[in-house]
Amino acid sequence: MSRIVVRNVTRGRELAWRRVKIRKSLDDICHTMELEIPAGERPNVQRHHLIRVDLESPFLTNSAIGGLVATVRVDEVAASADATTLSAMVLGRSPARDIVDSAWTDDALWPVDGEPWTLAAVAGHVARRFGISVAWFPEGSADPTRPVGFFAWQNESPWAKLQAEAAGQGFLLTSNQAGGLYIWRPSGLPRSEGFLLEEGQNVRSIEWRQNGAEQFHVYRVTGYFDEAEVIDPTCPPGRILTIDLTGTDADEEKLRRRALTEMRRRREERVTVTVSGWGLSDPWIRRLGTNERREIFWSPNFFVPVRIPSLNLSRNLLIAEVEHEADARTMRSAITLTRREAYL
Repeated sequence: MSRIVVRNVTRGRELAWRRVKIRKSLDDICHTMELEIPAGERPNVQRHHLIRVDLESPFLTNSAIGGLVATVRVDEVAASADATTLSAMVLGRSPARDIVDSAWTDDALWPVDGEPWTLAAVAGHVARRFGISVAWFPEGSADPTRPVGFFAWQNESPWAKLQAEAAGQGFLLTSNQAGGLYIWRPSGLPRSEGFLLEEGQNVRSIEWRQNGAEQFHVYRVTGYFDEAEVIDPTCPPGRILTIDLTGTDADEEKLRRRALTEMRRRREERVTVTVSGWGLSDPWIRRLGTNERREIFWSPNFFVPVRIPSLNLSRNLLIAEVEHEADARTMRSAITLTRREAYL
């Protein structure tokens, strides 16, 4: 029988819990977690502790790796009470929160031989300060990222500049389950494990939305010497977004690609579906035979077949966001889908 296990890695102990919600998104570096625990567990969780959430299943051949869902550091612990319940809430984010929250100064990064560092090397330099690892996909391949001509920051977080450089090179920079960072491109092939979203089968509810609050008519991206501008005719004139990339070495073409990416992402229609469980069912995991180097949980950057006749939708879509939630009785996932072009 599968069960969710929450561990305080810092204290080396398993925690009792009442409800857990984990959110992962391609638009945010940090996974987030909301964890409700009994009041008696409150002394066992302190701010900055490392918390790990796993799914233990007899069908996982490598549960130490395959069952890992998320790793977070605790931001906040709060207790509450009413006439019937006394409990505590734990809020946390991926260890990459330390990069996002910290502000310091670093010079342009040049190794001894004078060759510029790649994006992966720069990200690794920043991440090592906080004990965070960086991996790229496909794993085991040579560094796929390109050199960064100039990279420096003054009394600020380098995160916005890292994200801008990654976007300019066509990469996504996100947290992984173990608390490190991934550098990867938007997925363009369906998962081999057999992930599928189909109305009337595993999809329990469907929500379609078109959001104009974050949409603009003009997207202007500025660099040191160049500037690029893209117009979105579907948004009324007057609304303008300017993105400053003067902290990176970006030519006009790179600036234009960033502007196009921002426009596509902000005007894209999205579909959110709710399914039971956090990933593949136990019988399906058993059918795989092994979970070595396999994914068993719904995750951002999966390219999956989606069949929703009520929306006249039948095509492969990219998972942009996943929200896992569980309590003592149920497990569910809310999966937000978009076209892959929104992240190219």
